[in-house]
Amino acid sequence: LRLADGSRVWLNTGTALQVRYQNSMRSLALLAGEILIETAPDAQGRPFFVQTRFGRLQALGTRFTVRLTDQQTRLDVFDGAVESLTQYGGQRRIEAGGAARFDDRALTPLDGADDMRAAWSKGILLADNMPLGDLLAELSRYRRGHINVAPAVASLKVMGVYPTDDTDQALAMLAQT
Repeated sequence: LRLADGSRVWLNTGTALQVRYQNSMRSLALLAGEILIETAPDAQGRPFFVQTRFGRLQALGTRFTVRLTDQQTRLDVFDGAVESLTQYGGQRRIEAGGAARFDDRALTPLDGADDMRAAWSKGILLADNMPLGDLLAELSRYRRGHINVAPAVASLKVMGVYPTDDTDQALAMLAQT
């Protein structure tokens, strides 16, 4: 989506989003799913916010992803910085290359921004030492039907680049690997 101010938003599978631009602020409400945002400078100088049920994020000239699950919000910052304010009152500035997750009780900094969090916007799923079960759970977001994995092999580590727009090909590549 190209927003009225020139900002761009990519929506991943299963995403629900409300756009609320007002005279005093630009705001997105992420109700479900995952988004990649590239903010544009605003001629009116309005701040840019992303709201989830676990807290609010303020973009500070940036490119970042936000993923909302039932348990938490995950933030990965690729350019600029994002100021987070959680429901419980925790506040932290996450700089480019940083990441964090937060729920209604705590904000936890992570080792760094995960390139996989933005790769889906280019139609690929990156796996770097990812458990097979996790990879298939991610891949299933792009496929109708059910993908299952035997518990005995679900923890096997996988590496590779898999297309999200052709899950049959991705599964064939995975079987070869």
